[in-house]
Amino acid sequence: MRFMIAPAAVIVLTYCSPGNNSQGRESGAGQQTSGGLSSNDTMPSPNTDSAAPAGETTATPTAMLSQLNVANTTEIQLGQLVARKAASSQVKQIARKLASDHTKNQQELRALAQKLNLSLTPAQGGEVSDSTSIPADLQSKSGAEFDHAFVQHQIQDHQTNIDRIRNEMLPAVQDQQIKAYLQKTVTAMEGHLAALRKVGQQISG
Repeated sequence: MRFMIAPAAVIVLTYCSPGNNSQGRESGAGQQTSGGLSSNDTMPSPNTDSAAPAGETTATPTAMLSQLNVANTTEIQLGQLVARKAASSQVKQIARKLASDHTKNQQELRALAQKLNLSLTPAQGGEVSDSTSIPADLQSKSGAEFDHAFVQHQIQDHQTNIDRIRNEMLPAVQDQQIKAYLQKTVTAMEGHLAALRKVGQQISG
């Protein structure tokens, strides 16, 4: 697949399956984790539903799950691409793990949306191109420079997305099943963040 610049500002999350999220699970890239929320861009704020009437909350369940669905899709694509392109074995390994975890998280998210009878709508970010994408800031890099830039990119996005879920999404959500999903997901994302920081130290040494 050829590299393409990802569509602007759609992503966050993924990282991190709500079902598997113990501290230290990701102290190494090869350990079990699930899902995670990050990608070539941070997730759009849940307060961006232009279709919502004035005065109504825009952090709707449909909007939040749709945004996370896009985040997962893009993270899967990016992880698969980086697993092939990276020079370092550590970066290849964590990229594969991120792709795998996002796949698990996306399956759980879609099952939850179906259970709650929510549609993951394109207008809310529910669809994303099947084209393999790579962040614009990584396009011109290769070798060790690419590896380092990818890890730093993911560290920044994970931190941004953790803050977004904790500060914007969780306070806005009312449904207890979605709240539990978000809480487990953000905990697992923190595991991804720790693993990425460890890989960053390893490849900088």
